[in-house]
Amino acid sequence: MYYSVSHYGLALKEALKGKSEKERKEILKRFLLLLRKNHAGANLVQILQKYEYFLLKESGLSKVVIESTDSISAEMRREINKAMGGKAALREKINPKLLGGITILINDEVLIDASASHQLEKLFARV
Repeated sequence: MYYSVSHYGLALKEALKGKSEKERKEILKRFLLLLRKNHAGANLVQILQKYEYFLLKESGLSKVVIESTDSISAEMRREINKAMGGKAALREKINPKLLGGITILINDEVLIDASASHQLEKLFARV
């Protein structure tokens, strides 16, 4: 039977909930064996992303990934957190390829792209 990445992520979240460190290690070992048995090991990264998504959702938090050419200011972090209702799990990625500006990814779905590279792409696409 085929299980989706979401099924595995949710199952892992539920299996680990309320368990001790020792129990969690054993559950993770068994989980990896299950993935291997079901030929789903290649999806491990996506499964862990879904696990994180369900964990944050249960906590009432939104995952916000901020990508820029340099570290963002504490003020900008506060503003983004405020815009998310104070319920943001912020992560920052440095990406020099952006040339400038910022991109914001919310819950792996909503993308706000205010990067210089994106603006240049839009400009040259019109020409």
